[in-house]
Amino acid sequence: MQDDFRFFKLGFASRLILAGGLFAAGIALELALRASMFFPGLAVLAAGWLPLMLRKATNKPEDQGLEEWRPVPLSEVDKLDDALRESKKLRSKTRSLSSGVALGLGIPVLVVFLGLCAAFDRTDAYFVGVNAAALLVPALFFGRVRVFTPADIAMKMPCFRALLAEMPAEGVTVAPYLRFDKDRSGADVPEDLRLLYELKRPPADLVGIQVQAAVNNGPNGAVPYMYAVILTKGKDGPSYKVAQRIKSAGYEIEVGGDEQYGTVVLRQATDDGGYETSPDDCRKLLRLCLKALAALAAA
Repeated sequence: MQDDFRFFKLGFASRLILAGGLFAAGIALELALRASMFFPGLAVLAAGWLPLMLRKATNKPEDQGLEEWRPVPLSEVDKLDDALRESKKLRSKTRSLSSGVALGLGIPVLVVFLGLCAAFDRTDAYFVGVNAAALLVPALFFGRVRVFTPADIAMKMPCFRALLAEMPAEGVTVAPYLRFDKDRSGADVPEDLRLLYELKRPPADLVGIQVQAAVNNGPNGAVPYMYAVILTKGKDGPSYKVAQRIKSAGYEIEVGGDEQYGTVVLRQATDDGGYETSPDDCRKLLRLCLKALAALAAA
């Protein structure tokens, strides 16, 4: 339990006793010496929050910087998508509860109350208001919950959902891959996603078409950018030669690779706002990939 608190290694009962003692000592100083000791007494009272100050709670994993790509069933992608949606909802709720109550309501009401006390020379009410604020307001800022949402994969997910909602052509299969890290306990932490479209009866030198997404910096912030890579075994087979000849208006075709794998990248041209791919753009890319697979199947 003591690990939940920021300061002092004390048991819970000891924390309550220390905090209560400081609260009482601060108010006693204020009452005993009135104006001359009001602010020093208030400082002693406020110090009573130190043993009660909680750490911020978060679900952000302490990842280890690992990168392991593994094939997963479609149900794992659905689970990840559901978890991202729930994290966004929970993040919105916790933000509105903490900042909305503390800043949107509590502090303005306190300022108005103290202003009225000063205007009507009500020192007794002013005394009660200031001490009530010192006893209650800090609690709104301690132990805040921070809900972590992995921004990159959450941004890319609508692109992948658009593709997975489309039925692959006959003779084509789709295999999702997730990139995993590990947290300190050894549990998997999903960080990225890609899809591999394969022919059920591929040519000997064809691996498939891998569809993945990057994050571009657009004029209004980060945006997803989906592209595809035709993968072949080496660069000397017929599949690589056919892949090089694929053309489509509005797309850049980039030929590359090495002795082990040949690559032909199919990506949307970045002119006129093409640096971002909407779900419709992703579906258009999928149609190009399926057309390419049909050409490769005939190679």
